[in-house]
Amino acid sequence: MLQRLINDMNNSLSSNCYLAALSIALMLPDICGKAAYPNLKVGDRYKAWYDDFVGQYEIPPVPEGWPNDTKMPYLSGEVIYSLRNSFLHQGTPNIESKKIKAAENKIDKFSLVIESKNEFDIYSDASGILNGKIRTYRVNVRRLCLIIGANASAYYKENKAKFDFFNFTIIDRDQEIERMKRLEL
Repeated sequence: MLQRLINDMNNSLSSNCYLAALSIALMLPDICGKAAYPNLKVGDRYKAWYDDFVGQYEIPPVPEGWPNDTKMPYLSGEVIYSLRNSFLHQGTPNIESKKIKAAENKIDKFSLVIESKNEFDIYSDASGILNGKIRTYRVNVRRLCLIIGANASAYYKENKAKFDFFNFTIIDRDQEIERMKRLEL
């Protein structure tokens, strides 16, 4: 089931259905978090899985010459969980800074960037601190979907036994009809 969701997310990206793809991408840490940390509360396991498998690679280095306490915003588990809550429950791609504990990620101005597929599948985000106080982050939807999808897929392949909570069947009616037609021949 998880791989089907990832495939649907990728198909959405291929069709430039960015918000549909983002919806699926924001569900993946929920699913993987349930497999990895079944005894944690939903929000805690979501953020833990994201930070362990994606977020730790998003932390930007402090540029040379900058004070060590000047940290740029990045896509932490808290930020993505806030985006997930706002987007999936309210239909708004907002980050609720007041609910984020890490000072560097209390983002004041958050933007989604949509971009068509390019030849090398390389996309970028941008973060900044305007006038020394306004924290900004621009996330490329395609990039976010690809990194979450790739990490969720890798986690699933290595931990399939932990996904035993999928207890249902999806019947593809078109495939069933094709199968029945072959039986009639």
